[in-house]
Amino acid sequence: MRRWSEIIKKGLNNFDKDKPLVSANPFLRFFSRLFLYFIAFPLLFLFDHAVFGLKIRGKEHVKNLKGKGAVLVCNHAHYFDCTFLGLLAMPRKAIFTSLERLFYVPVVSQLIYFLGSVPVPSSPSRMRSFLQQMVQAVKDGRLLCIYPEGELIPYCQTLRDFKDGAFTIAARAHVPVIPVVLTQRPRRGIWKLLKRKPCFTLTAGEPIYPSNQENIRRSARELYQKALEQMNEQLKNSL
Repeated sequence: MRRWSEIIKKGLNNFDKDKPLVSANPFLRFFSRLFLYFIAFPLLFLFDHAVFGLKIRGKEHVKNLKGKGAVLVCNHAHYFDCTFLGLLAMPRKAIFTSLERLFYVPVVSQLIYFLGSVPVPSSPSRMRSFLQQMVQAVKDGRLLCIYPEGELIPYCQTLRDFKDGAFTIAARAHVPVIPVVLTQRPRRGIWKLLKRKPCFTLTAGEPIYPSNQENIRRSARELYQKALEQMNEQLKNSL
């Protein structure tokens, strides 16, 4: 057990030391996009629609950004909801925040890093660097997907307390927050035969833009409140 702890700790330290959170390597980015466009996106589209009965609404709110950066915030209610968000962002490649412990395992860390995931640091000393890199990424036109609830609770139908990080990043970068809600709907038709659990609908709302660039804390709080209101309303309408 001690040896395994040393191995995963070494794996994380090497990752932090050798790589930026968002790679600037043109070859890595090229092959990553090639894999996403021709393999991952087609397979995920078929899998998520066939297995989860996924429906995506409001995709135009992401498309209308036309290459500009934004922070997508979504409730965390399924193990595969990152793939739902990936299809929402398609054909753009989004950045996903992931648990730091997933980057402890060398093979797994390389794979999810290749696909665009970044570790959320558990150490406060590294949080400043994380926020700076994420702010720069969205300033550069990237889509950043964050679960402000932090913890995954499968099939949870209510919103839990949000953390401030996503809204602080948006306020600092002066980019919009797009509230995204994952809701459940009853099985109908063929889904009654194929599934025992509800089907999913992913709905993106209209972008919420920062209103006060001079006071970052106040701007982040306004984004927080507006996103929370929109997401609660969407969840209420789905019940």
